[in-house]
Amino acid sequence: MSETLAILQRFDFLTALWLFPIAVTLHELEEWNIVRWYEQNFVDLPHLTDTGLRAWIVFSSLVGLLWTGIAILPGNPTVAAWVLLLAFVLMGQNALQHIYYLFYFRRNAPGIVTSVLLLIPTIVYLVARAVQQGYVPIWYAILLVVLLIPHLSQTVRARNTMLPSLHAVHQFGAALAKRF
Repeated sequence: MSETLAILQRFDFLTALWLFPIAVTLHELEEWNIVRWYEQNFVDLPHLTDTGLRAWIVFSSLVGLLWTGIAILPGNPTVAAWVLLLAFVLMGQNALQHIYYLFYFRRNAPGIVTSVLLLIPTIVYLVARAVQQGYVPIWYAILLVVLLIPHLSQTVRARNTMLPSLHAVHQFGAALAKRF
C-alpha cells in the first residue's frame, strides 16, 4: 500500500485527479448487466432495458471525464479540488449504496468490487490529498461527507424499492437510447 501511495505522490494533484474518471468508468462498466440484478432484488420496478441502462453508463462515464477536464482546464488545483469534490459526493454515495445492498440483499451487487477496491479508495485518497495540500479546507470535505447522509438514509428506508433518483437515471438513459 505504501508503495502505491509513493507512486501516486509522484504525480502532481491535477494529474492525480484523472484517477477519478477512470475509477468512475470502470465502476460504471461493472454495472453493465445490472438490470437482471434489479429485477431479482427490487419490487415495483419501472420498465428497464439493458440498452437504456447502457446508454446511461456511457453518458455518465463521459460526464465524469468532461467534469474532470473542465475542473482541470484552468490549471488551478484549488479550483479543480472545489469543483471535483462535488462529483465525489455523487459517486461516493453510489459506492456506499452498493455496500449497503451487498449486506441488505446478502448477495453480490454489481458495482461492489469497484466500489470497495477502486472508487472509495480513489475518492478518499484525492480528498485527503486536497485537504493535506491545502486546496480545500477540512470543513468543506466534512460538509461533503454530511451531504451523503440524506441519500444514504433514503436508500436504507427504501429497502427493496428502487429510489426515485434511480428511476430518473433509467428514464434519462432510455431517452438517450431512443435518440441515438
